[in-house]
Amino acid sequence: MRTSRSRVMLHLVPSAPALLVITGAAATGKSTVGDHLRKRPGLLVIDGDVLGRGAVATAEGRRDYVGFWRYVVSLCAEIRSNGLTPVVPCICLPSQVLAAVDDEVVHFLGLVSEPSTIRHRIAGRSAVSPVPSPESHVQFDRTLRGAEVPQPHTWERHDVARSDLIETLAAASAWVDRHTGSAQV
Repeated sequence: MRTSRSRVMLHLVPSAPALLVITGAAATGKSTVGDHLRKRPGLLVIDGDVLGRGAVATAEGRRDYVGFWRYVVSLCAEIRSNGLTPVVPCICLPSQVLAAVDDEVVHFLGLVSEPSTIRHRIAGRSAVSPVPSPESHVQFDRTLRGAEVPQPHTWERHDVARSDLIETLAAASAWVDRHTGSAQV
C-alpha cells in the first residue's frame, strides 16, 4: 500500500490589518524616512502632513484629528486591498490615531530628538514651509518621549539626535521588516 505525503506551507499573516505610522516633531526626519521607504516594494508611503493641510483635517474651523484619522484609515484600507502596506509619516500623537481606529493594528515609530537639535534643524530648513512655533515642536517631542500605546498596537522610539542618517534609515527599515514580515533584499 502506498501512502502519500503532502506538504503544508504556512504563511504568517497579521491577525488584523496593520497601519504603519511614523511620527515626530518638525525636522526629525519623517519625510526623509518616508522617501527612503518609498523605494521599497510592497509599501505605499502617504504623507499625512500633506493630507492634513486639506479640508479633511478641519471641522468648523478647528482641527478634527479623529475625523482626519478616520479618513486616513479608510485610505489605508484601500491601499491594503491592492496588496500594499500603508506607511504614514505625520506629526501626530498616538492617542489621536488610536481614537479613530476600530479593527486596525497600528505600529508607531516615534522619531524623537533633543530640544537643541529640533531648534537647530527647524532654523536650518529652507525648502519647506516655515515652522511658526519651534517651541511647540520641542514640547511635542517631550510628549512623544512619554507615549505609550495599548496592545496589540506597538510603539517604538528612535532618537535621531543620537544617530546619523544611515543609522536612522536602517532603524526605520528594520521597524518595517518587523511589522510586515519582509526584509528588503
